[in-house]
Amino acid sequence: MSSEVYRLHPAAMLIAAIKTVRRWIGAAAIPAIAAIAGGGWEMMTLIFTVVFVIVAGSALWGFLSWRATTYEVSGGAFHLRHGVLQKNERTIPLEHVQSVDTVQGIIQRLFGVVEVRVETAGGGANEPDASLSALDRGAAEALRREIEGFRREDAVDEEQAGPSVLRRLGTRELLLAGATSGQIGVALSLIAVVSQLFDNFLSEGIVRRLFESLAPRSVTAVLILILAFGLLAWLLAIGGTVLAYAGFTLSRDGDFLYIKRGLVERREATIPLARIQAVRIVEGVLRQPFGLATVHVASAGYGADAGVSTTLFPLLPREEAQKLLLDAAPEFAVAPALEPVPARALRRYVFRATIPALLVAAAAALISLFALDDARWALLALLLIPPAAAYGWLRYRAAGWAYRDDRLVARFRRLARTTAIAPRRRLQSREVIRSPFQRRVRLATFRAQVASGGGGAALQVADIDSGTAEALAEGLRPYRKER
Repeated sequence: MSSEVYRLHPAAMLIAAIKTVRRWIGAAAIPAIAAIAGGGWEMMTLIFTVVFVIVAGSALWGFLSWRATTYEVSGGAFHLRHGVLQKNERTIPLEHVQSVDTVQGIIQRLFGVVEVRVETAGGGANEPDASLSALDRGAAEALRREIEGFRREDAVDEEQAGPSVLRRLGTRELLLAGATSGQIGVALSLIAVVSQLFDNFLSEGIVRRLFESLAPRSVTAVLILILAFGLLAWLLAIGGTVLAYAGFTLSRDGDFLYIKRGLVERREATIPLARIQAVRIVEGVLRQPFGLATVHVASAGYGADAGVSTTLFPLLPREEAQKLLLDAAPEFAVAPALEPVPARALRRYVFRATIPALLVAAAAALISLFALDDARWALLALLLIPPAAAYGWLRYRAAGWAYRDDRLVARFRRLARTTAIAPRRRLQSREVIRSPFQRRVRLATFRAQVASGGGGAALQVADIDSGTAEALAEGLRPYRKER
């Protein structure tokens, strides 16, 4: 194993300096604006002097940080040394490395370098276990080959062809993924935050005059304004999806999957097949009517905080998910006919779904009768009950399970309909849950857990036959090793 010590690309000096400037300027921005507004030329001169000192100091710090940072692969471990004032050394055994990912932001693209992130199986946090801010492509590939080569059972020729492309996301599919992403609510929240920022900077009188001049004066105008905000949120959702998933390419090389994606910030992720614990096929509310789905993986090093890093493919026809899994992760490629939950479970699904609507209706009735002396609000609240009951019926229709070829399949619905697949050997725990109400009708909830960076991912089906749940839990017990 190589024991040569390497340094980062010189562009790391600029990247470190920019981060330092951003941190200091961000902390001093509001006091500086207040000083400029209330001071004269002397105050502005002082501020520019302080800015110059910050920039010069950040440049010096970037150089010192670059000189203090080295890395090497030796003794079966990855070693990272860094720190200007306080020296730090991070050692990661190669067998614990989950993936070697690369990210290329705008600055890295200008210099033709990438940021390399080393993740371990205990990952899932917001920050990677080790990060190299700037390596050229050759150095990044060499580091990846050294780490991945340690974990391959059969050595591979470095001059062999690269990973084979399994599937690419086309422009049409990319725009369709954004249009059906269901992120409109997030975009509306962003619009609300931006409007709140304007409120903080504009005086109350200006806001009132703007509102009086722009406020709609008819129901039609209100509806048009609502539609305009909805359209803006929809376009923002599409834009966010384009930024995240543009150029999405899924490739495979032996026991490793590679994902490339991103428009402004280009990301390349590595997913070892041995680390995948479960696969989820998610059919969103806007996608299910068109037969479309997203495929996700639950990996030991990619938890809930990893976000879109767990997306195996953002959008494809539901019937093509099986073929994708056959090519990408054959261990999870199974599509048996699912066993539905018993008919007697329908009442429980509908009742659970209508409880929130019933509580809202009861609260509205009390407020209407005792505070407003007007029963119309209570009657309007009652209109929430039929949609809630329909949602419960949809959850009942979606629920199902299967156990075939040593693989557990569970389907359930929250808003999206999700089909989860996990091999028996990946299951960390199995449990059967019975509430007093379930015991009365001989039902139970079966739940199995797999390991993932976010603390675990569950495959759960509520209200199956209690005898079936017990038999399933017994059949999914870990294999007993022969002595």
